[in-house]
Amino acid sequence: MKKIKMIEKFNTTLNRNFKYLKLQKYNNIFVASDLSKLGKLRLKKNDLLENIYTSIKNVTNKPSTIFVPTGSLSHCNSSKIFDLKDSPSEDMGAFSEYIRKKKNSIRSLHPLWSVSGNGKNAKSLENVSKHAYGIESPWSKMLDLDTLQINIGKHPSRAVTLIHHIETIFGVPYRYNKQFLNKIKINNKIIISDFYMSVFFKNIGIQKKIRLNEHFFEKLKKKKRLNYIKNKFGLEIWSFRMRDFYSVAIQEMKLNIFNYLEKEPKFDLLKKY
Repeated sequence: MKKIKMIEKFNTTLNRNFKYLKLQKYNNIFVASDLSKLGKLRLKKNDLLENIYTSIKNVTNKPSTIFVPTGSLSHCNSSKIFDLKDSPSEDMGAFSEYIRKKKNSIRSLHPLWSVSGNGKNAKSLENVSKHAYGIESPWSKMLDLDTLQINIGKHPSRAVTLIHHIETIFGVPYRYNKQFLNKIKINNKIIISDFYMSVFFKNIGIQKKIRLNEHFFEKLKKKKRLNYIKNKFGLEIWSFRMRDFYSVAIQEMKLNIFNYLEKEPKFDLLKKY
């Protein structure tokens, strides 16, 4: 009985939180999460994940789609076989795995940086580019769908992969597009195929900002485009429109193309490249 009451209380709280964060205005939600702080609730993991899923579905516009990151970077420069259906995501959180494995979910085909979706617009992930970011990537598709990102238990400045999409389309000079050859398994067939991702040049003194993307979110907050709530269970949740973050980051990149870095790299070291 106590367990049932706890689940009901948690569900009611989440519904209220998600309405406050304006999920009801959107059909498409991207979720980045770290649920480690909810361990004290002593709920079974599946009950917890199902509650989050149900609450999002209850609050969002219908029909809705939930997207999650399902990257697997250990496949980088590896002989491992990437199975589109069965290869787990890595360090993306329990909710990402929950969505990836859910019936009728669709995963984009990229062995290093994939996105999974569940709902009406998940099909947009079936036809994406071979590049992790950029035009026709999952990030491009989610921007086109006017997706709202919510960060559960993790500040968005530390979980906003969209910035790398922006770096790629902006053509920042400290990254280049690298080809990766990977073994992939689709429909019980194993093939070797090429995939691409923008990566840092080595040995030119690249240093990410110590505070990562906080300066972008400070701008969003001043514009009143960043929503935040901390509920009685101690869970912090943020929400922001992906297009708003895109707009802010692009404007900052125009002013300083090295906005993501602590300082300008030493490009003279690239002469032998």
